Amino acid sequence: MGIGLAVISLTYILLLVMSYQFFIFINEKDDKRSCIIITKSYQNAYSILLFGILVIYALVVLPHIHLDSQTISYLVLASKFMSMVTLAGSIYLLSKKFK
Repeated sequence: MGIGLAVISLTYILLLVMSYQFFIFINEKDDKRSCIIITKSYQNAYSILLFGILVIYALVVLPHIHLDSQTISYLVLASKFMSMVTLAGSIYLLSKKFK
């Protein structure tokens, strides 16, 4: 039940971020500025996601730390959640910065 709830909440946050991104892209008068905002935001989100996945991989590979598959799946979901929060924050802050 817990993993399903986490996936549903992550999907909801993803939809909120995507709708805000669509709102920014439509309402910007300058297409170049909106493309810069969205591109930079995704670069930030992907770098956070990559860092999170690398940390999880390091935890799995280390011999002294024993993780079961459920803990690993929660860590991957947490990494994805941090990536979505970074994406939303970057879109918001960059849209305020470029106005």
